[in-house]
Order: sequence, then C-alpha cells, then structure tokens
Amino acid sequence: MKFKNYNMKKNIIIRNLKNTCVTSLIFAMMISAEASAGSVSKAQITTLTSDVAGSATLSWKQVKSADGYEIQYKTGGTWAKGKTLVVKGGNSTSRVIKKISKKKDTFFRVRAYSDNAGVKEYSKWSRIVKKIQWNKRWKYANESLTNSGSAALFYAKTSSKKKNITVCVNAGHGCARGAGLKTKCHPDGTPKVTGGSTSSGSVYASSINGGTSLLNGYSEAAMNLKVAKAVKAKLLAEGYNVLMIRQEGNVNLDNIARTVVANNCADCHISIHFDSSTNGKGAFAITVPNVVSYRNMEPVKMNWKKHNKLGTNLIGGMRKSGVGIFGNGTMALDLTQTSYSTVPSVDLEVGDRSFSGSFTEINKIAKGIVEGVNTYFNK
Repeated sequence: MKFKNYNMKKNIIIRNLKNTCVTSLIFAMMISAEASAGSVSKAQITTLTSDVAGSATLSWKQVKSADGYEIQYKTGGTWAKGKTLVVKGGNSTSRVIKKISKKKDTFFRVRAYSDNAGVKEYSKWSRIVKKIQWNKRWKYANESLTNSGSAALFYAKTSSKKKNITVCVNAGHGCARGAGLKTKCHPDGTPKVTGGSTSSGSVYASSINGGTSLLNGYSEAAMNLKVAKAVKAKLLAEGYNVLMIRQEGNVNLDNIARTVVANNCADCHISIHFDSSTNGKGAFAITVPNVVSYRNMEPVKMNWKKHNKLGTNLIGGMRKSGVGIFGNGTMALDLTQTSYSTVPSVDLEVGDRSFSGSFTEINKIAKGIVEGVNTYFNK
C-alpha cells in the first residue's frame, strides 16, 4: 500500500496501535473477570447456629486455595446495603458474628479469596442461608417454654431445578434446656387420646426429651442429626429449600417451638427419630389417630389428612429405596408435633436402636425421604 503523504501513514499507524491497546485491555479484563469467578473454589456454608440473641456462628468448608473469606449479611434490601466482614487466613472455617438484629431474620453468604501481591481474586458467593429469628407473635408461640435457639434456612441454588418449596428437616431431640419442663399436649388443653412416651389422658408432656441410645454407641439425637444432614444435602441438590431445626448437638428449641418455626417458615415438617426397640424394626410414620374428638380439634382438623398423606408418601419412597419397613409403615399416635402443626407434618421413625449407622443405610433413608417429598409435592 502506497501512502500519498507522511501524515496519512502516521495516522494509520497510530490508529492501529490504539486498536491493539484497546483489544489488549479488554482481553486482560476478561481474563481477570474469569479468574475472579472461577480460579478460587466456591465456599460452602455448613452451619449457621445461634443460642444468643444478636449473635450467630457461621461455619463453612475450608477452601484450599483461599487466603481468606468475606462474609456478607443483611436483614433485607440489596446486598450492597448489607455489612461485610473480612476473615483473614485460608484455614479459617467459622466466625462468630455479633451485633446482628435481635428482631429480624438475617441473611448470610460467604466467598473465598486469594491474595496475589495485593490483588484479590474471589470465588463465587455461596448459597444464601437465613437465621430464623423467633417471633413471639407466631400462633402457639406462647405455648413454648424453650425457644432461645435459632433454626437456619438454606436456600436452593438458582437453577432449572429450583422448586420454591421449603422442607423442614427436624433432627429429633437435642435440647439441653428443655429437660424437666412440661408443655400442654394439645393447644386447647384437652388430654392425650393415645399412649406413647406420655400416657393417654395426660394434659401435659415433657417439652422435649433426650431420646434413646443406639447399640452402635451413638445417642439417638446424634444419629438423627447424621440422617438429617444427609437428607438436607439431597433435598438441596433436588432444588428444595431446607429449614434445618438443629445443626449441631443441641439447639434450644422445644417440640412446640420446632413445630411453630416449621409452621411459619416451611411447606412441610419432617421430624427424624429412631424407635426404642432392638429387633431390627423397620421404618414407620406416625399418623393421626382415628379418634373423632382429636381429629375435630384445631389445627388437627384442617391438616390431619395432609399429615397422613405425607407420612404415606415418605414410607413409599423409603420402601422404594430399599429401607426396611415395619408392618404397613404407619402407627397412629397422638403427638405434640402434629397437635400443633398447621403444615403437613410427620414424625418419621427411620429405624430402631439396632441401626448400623453405615453410610449406605443412611443414604437409603435420605434417598427415600426425597423420593417421598417429590411424590407429595408432585415433583
């Protein structure tokens, strides 16, 4: 190409240089953005616990490539209006967060970062987890005696699988402060219509008891939690939100408190337990007794068919996954949980004291429960 004059040649050279610089800059920005979104592994929140008003403990899995973590939390609005806490040190896996709201639910998320000579690269944010604040104005809240603990709501990832349904998973027992306290068996003060851990005719029952112990050395409360965590993982993978009542050894929520939280924050309530027998008794769901006075008592009257249907579906799912089932899979008992439930609710006895506790057996139970939940919600 011949140039008519020197100035034309100079202008073309300058324009080409500018284009090259812009292209290089854009490419560098793309590389940087890609590194920020993917070069650091995503952090995963494991637990969010609280037994003290205005404080919470957030725990997450360690990210090997991380030099630290950022925690964001808010009570509402956009994340830009929330607060950010920097946790230095890649080995850190938990942080106590103080001065959070004592009256409102608080949302949390966390991400990992690496620091290369002052330039930080960030992972994607974890799933959002919400600390549920006890509300004394909730229906039946005044019947609870132990409610200083907090449940946590784990949100499903935004994806084609997301179902916008929240399942409450309640690992039975595990409440240190509830021992020795008694609450009304029924919200209207009428006596129990069947026996069980509390005899028929009783007006008051233990607010929550310690449960039994398994032959494998685990307490029932500990094994309930292992199963509950497995169920949580599979439900989240399936696109459900999961309300975890208990995430560690103890949470200070009695049976009525757990039911009230589920009533207000979930679409169904599944309580995990083991039977006290030792003969390899299979799984069964506690259904609502066929007693006219009981089935006509609110909130049982409006919900007992839903309770029974959920229990039947869960047992069907567990049978399909290979879990041994006791008899026809149901046993009718008058329980505090179902006496106060306003959402589909079931006490699920997933085995007895002879349960092995193996990963294989726990996985069968969890898989079956998710199958049953899918059937119940037609998913």
